[in-house]
Amino acid sequence: MKNNILWIFMTIIPLSTIVAQIKGDYIWVAGSQKNYTETGGYDGHKMDFNKDTMTVSYCKLPLGTDGNKASICDDYGNLLFFSNGRAVMDANLSIITNGSDINDGEWVRRYWPDPGDGFPGFQNIMFLPDPKTSSGFYLIHKAPVYKPPAKDSFEIRYSYIEYDALTLTSAVTLKNIKFYDKNNLLGNYLTAIRHQNQRDWWVLQPVLGDSILTFLIDDAGISLSQVQPSHQIFDKRKSSSSGTAKFSPDGTKYALYNYFDQLHIYDFDRETGRLSHHQKINVIPEDDIDRESYNFASVEWSPNSRFIYAASDYWLHQIDTWESDPDKKIVLIDTYNGTKDPFSTLLFLMVQGPDCKIYMCPKSGSFSIHVINHPDEKGKACDFVQNGIKIPNSHGRSLPNFPRFRVDEAQKCNPGITSVFGHQVYYRRPLEVFPNPARNIIHFKDFSLPVAADLYLYDMNGSALIQSRLPADQLPDALDISRLPAGRYNLEIYPVGSTERVFYGTQFIKVE
Repeated sequence: MKNNILWIFMTIIPLSTIVAQIKGDYIWVAGSQKNYTETGGYDGHKMDFNKDTMTVSYCKLPLGTDGNKASICDDYGNLLFFSNGRAVMDANLSIITNGSDINDGEWVRRYWPDPGDGFPGFQNIMFLPDPKTSSGFYLIHKAPVYKPPAKDSFEIRYSYIEYDALTLTSAVTLKNIKFYDKNNLLGNYLTAIRHQNQRDWWVLQPVLGDSILTFLIDDAGISLSQVQPSHQIFDKRKSSSSGTAKFSPDGTKYALYNYFDQLHIYDFDRETGRLSHHQKINVIPEDDIDRESYNFASVEWSPNSRFIYAASDYWLHQIDTWESDPDKKIVLIDTYNGTKDPFSTLLFLMVQGPDCKIYMCPKSGSFSIHVINHPDEKGKACDFVQNGIKIPNSHGRSLPNFPRFRVDEAQKCNPGITSVFGHQVYYRRPLEVFPNPARNIIHFKDFSLPVAADLYLYDMNGSALIQSRLPADQLPDALDISRLPAGRYNLEIYPVGSTERVFYGTQFIKVE
């Protein structure tokens, strides 16, 4: 009987709509380091959630993905497209037909001419399947526009991608089509969720002042459905490009957070697209906010839609939306531990993974990201680990922006997917070497350990070139790299038997 019910349900609603909700976010593409070897391109990596173990692998990209990035997979978790805000690329890591010059315009030509540099911002772009056809996809993207004598502003555009599943080819057939160009958009905060009918999309975007735009994508295309009150005055200097917005996994709530405006929670009706029952929560006491600083912040929900996580540079807070006692509602989970990898790994952008974990990247490019291993658990039982996930190259200061998938599925994520490579996660500590770049020898600066240690040298493909056990107090002063080919390498040292789960790492460049 259960199979019959499922079959009837899928005959009413297209199969592609149901399944695409499940694995649309199963591959994340990132990386922004220019490869200066003769092969060129950019060093990147893929985080793949399709197997029992989430894996991170090296890939070479045609363009860097610094700042804005988005990706989308097919019904089975196979990568279809990804974008850095300047081009659309496919699973072959190539720019698709007519896929260049996304967000082109006078502003880009004046201030951001190199598409290999990605695009500024971090929640201004998103792929959405077209409700009308399984072969069409919208790329919703926001672009800064040059409008003298007025100050630069944003406009919302879309580009349209047609995908041929038989030939596995794709092309951008419409590009940079404006559908909202008033001079009042905030940077970031672009997010989307399925309509109650499980076909169409709601897209929300706050604006300067006290409003939130609500767009509908259906068979007729994109339309502005309504302009709703935000119950908060959003300021260009403090609100724009400083935070994020996310729908809860069960689709009933919408949350927006930045350091200055604090946390705003709304009930959301997926049938009408309406927001209601606004709540403002001061995550950080008003008297403690430094009005002269500029902190980047982000928000994400736990898979069970109970907890909200709010990160803002130095602090990660958990907000229990089920808790009625205001003194127990907000818990400080952790503060920034000071790690540089190689730059400060301040707490920044969060994205919920298909494995039920929440991943967080620092706001500066680094070679590790933070992870909340059990976000459904209250307080510090959520197990937040800073610098817990190693990656082969820089994440490019952001993670992909996805709509909220699996809203109508009983299982919002798959907790059976284990940690990266199944390895225990470690806290990264800086390791200083000089000179860097180097030709023959690199020296360790002021580094020693009282215990034995394992030294690993990796290339940018993640392959271990050297593995050596070093006795206690016998760490070398220098490392001979003369036989290595020119390129970029990761060097890591793990104390043996450490209960603190720390390792020491750096990246260096070998030159001819």
